[in-house]
Amino acid sequence: MVKGSKINDRYQIIKTLGEGGMANVYLAHDTILDRSVAVKVLRGDLANDEKFVRRFQREALSASSLSHPNIVEMYDVGDDDGQYYIVMEYVDGKTLKQVLKQRG
Repeated sequence: MVKGSKINDRYQIIKTLGEGGMANVYLAHDTILDRSVAVKVLRGDLANDEKFVRRFQREALSASSLSHPNIVEMYDVGDDDGQYYIVMEYVDGKTLKQVLKQRG
């Protein structure tokens, strides 16, 4: 996704936070609630594969049932013209991979 583009006419992409085998995660601005969020977007090459779409949707359903101070809160889930996304609380800081690399 390109900086400045919007998902569901609401979440404006600021930058890429990470890329994975199934989805990419972006820092975005929620233009309605005026807050930073993390948006996980199913990779475009997988969006036409029903197996991956169902897996992504199960992940969203599972995450929505969790509530704990050490787990990010999920705010929204949806499909914007075939682009599947999950919107979560954005927590600024290092990734687990970065912390482990730093500690050796």
